[in-house]
Amino acid sequence: MSTGVSTPHLVSSRNYPGFLAAFFIVLLRIAIGWHFLTEGLEKVDSTRHGNQPFSAEVYLRNSTGPLAPYFRGMLPDVNGLALLDPARLKSGWSEAVERIEKHYGFDQQQQDKARKILEDSNLWADYWFHNIENDEARRKYITELAQVQAVERNPDAMSYERERAWESRRSLDADRKKLTGPLVARGQELQTAVAALATPEQQARAGAYSAPLTSLNMANLLTMYGLCVIGGCLLLGFLTPLSALCAAAFLGMIYLSMPPWPGLPPNPRAEGHYWIVSKNLVELIACMVVATTANGHWFGFDALFFGARRRRRWARYERRLEERQFGRQDGNGQSSRPRPTVKIPTRN
Repeated sequence: MSTGVSTPHLVSSRNYPGFLAAFFIVLLRIAIGWHFLTEGLEKVDSTRHGNQPFSAEVYLRNSTGPLAPYFRGMLPDVNGLALLDPARLKSGWSEAVERIEKHYGFDQQQQDKARKILEDSNLWADYWFHNIENDEARRKYITELAQVQAVERNPDAMSYERERAWESRRSLDADRKKLTGPLVARGQELQTAVAALATPEQQARAGAYSAPLTSLNMANLLTMYGLCVIGGCLLLGFLTPLSALCAAAFLGMIYLSMPPWPGLPPNPRAEGHYWIVSKNLVELIACMVVATTANGHWFGFDALFFGARRRRRWARYERRLEERQFGRQDGNGQSSRPRPTVKIPTRN
């Protein structure tokens, strides 16, 4: 029966499930936190000291689920069309040279040398685009890419058509790397050569030049350090509900990037065989269990920082509930609502 008194947040946190249940829920939280923290630290270490820095590009580029267009859209020039367009390629190189000049504060002589290097790179690009083999491969790639995109955007496409489009996209991705590889390398050489024009004084004053952050860079940073923060909070039991919800949201994005659903191509990086339910979905559900219990107050820093506030909140709730049931008390501590009288029978 409704009492008319709103309960505090996480009503279930008031109900202690018993020692064994609480023990294993806390153990579940610690295990998930350990998993997230070690994953994050490994990605950070590979980026700082490893030969293969972490990148979310593999997951984003190979997405097959309902959010695949959004995930792939997070990649800058995901299909390499900007690199394969001569005008856009030269414009991008020119903008990069201008950013380097402004970063170091080049004088006129340095700017002239930088422009000469840019002109040489543009001349190299003209030779590359006019090469018969490169031109034929570029046109073939753009035509086949348009055909694949037409199938992906068609809601009425048959399942076998989507499977063929998926296989074609994988082969086209290899063609894209082969085509754009020389262009990317030349662009990096251009930026290195222009940055080398800076004097030691300019380098000491402005620091090393770095290209502007892209959406992929932001996704990599958020993934690496987000995993570390979420994992640390779950391990310590600090801000447990929020941390568990963030972990569930991250796992939901991973699950939706390559869901094991009927009609979709299998995840080539999956460990085992899944159908609808994957290990990411299982861990997501476990995170929701952690988020809806007060395990951070049973064992964790939530009890240290928020335990007193939680007890006061529940005391106020119980007081309002008692007032609702028995009426308010007056100054002498007596209830303003008369209590029912009980007539005690007497023996005649």
